[in-house]
Order: sequence, then structure tokens, then C-alpha cells
Amino acid sequence: MLKNKAIKSAIEKLKKNKIVILPSDTIYGLSALFNLENEKRINVVKQAPLDKKNIVLFSSIKQAQQYGLYLTDEIINILKSTNPTTVILLDQKETIAIRIVKRKDIAKIIKKVGPIFSSSVNLHSQHQIGDQKKLSEFVFDIELFWDGELNSQPSKIYNSLTKEWIR
Repeated sequence: MLKNKAIKSAIEKLKKNKIVILPSDTIYGLSALFNLENEKRINVVKQAPLDKKNIVLFSSIKQAQQYGLYLTDEIINILKSTNPTTVILLDQKETIAIRIVKRKDIAKIIKKVGPIFSSSVNLHSQHQIGDQKKLSEFVFDIELFWDGELNSQPSKIYNSLTKEWIR
């Protein structure tokens, strides 16, 4: 768990529209406030296609619903699973991948700043980075909020449109 000082610092950076590296339930992720500009900025850092979609993390089911996402009982039950699970669903005309964070520290951050993008720390199509030294060196002006080694297991992914488990 991140200490209160780190949580406050992450909140400040995110509110200033900075990209940061935060621990998630599974791996470290490049995170920024949920908006189109930041999704593109994360993709530039990763050298990924600019239109690549990133996972959006919410602090709670309620917060996701407040952003206008329609969550069926099935989707709510999947999101409430004890395992980190990403759900792909339709948001108006586009698909969106969402996850409700399990970590209380990250949920606290998201509760303060609103939903955030999260994308593995790596260059596009490369292996994720989990080592503290390599994370710190990934991009010189992106702050790392280190909280030790994480389990590195990818989240489960459920496509609610096709009713299929992708992973």
C-alpha cells in the first residue's frame, strides 16, 4: 500500500494532468486522468498507435455508473469478483474496457481525481516492466510511485458484448 504522502503526491500530479506510474492490482501502469488527450499521450509514450484504447480504472461500481456506464447485474457481479477483472462493454457507440480497482490506496486516488487510464509500462508490443530501476528509467519525467514487486499476473478479461472470456 502506498503511504499517505505518496497518495497525496499522486493526486496532485494527476490533477495537474501529469502521467504517472502507479501500482495496480496486477502490474505497474502508466496512469493519467480519463480524457482523450491523455489516452493519446500515454500511447505516444508507449510508441503505440494513437487510437489504441487503454483500460479505465474506477474506484467503485457507483463511480462507473456516475460516468454514464450502463452495468448489467452480470457485469456488476464480474467486476465485484475478488480477482482483478477487466470488462469490455459498449459506451454509447464505442467499446470501453473498465476495471474496478481492488487496492484501497489506488481507489482512494481515483475517488479524489476521477477515473484514470492504466496501461502497462512498456513500449508497444514489448514485455511489461516490473523492476524498480527499469520503471524509474522508463521515461525521465514520469514519476514512479513504487510499492514493491507486484504479482505480475494479468487481469482476467471478459467481453460483455460477445459473452466470452478473453483471458
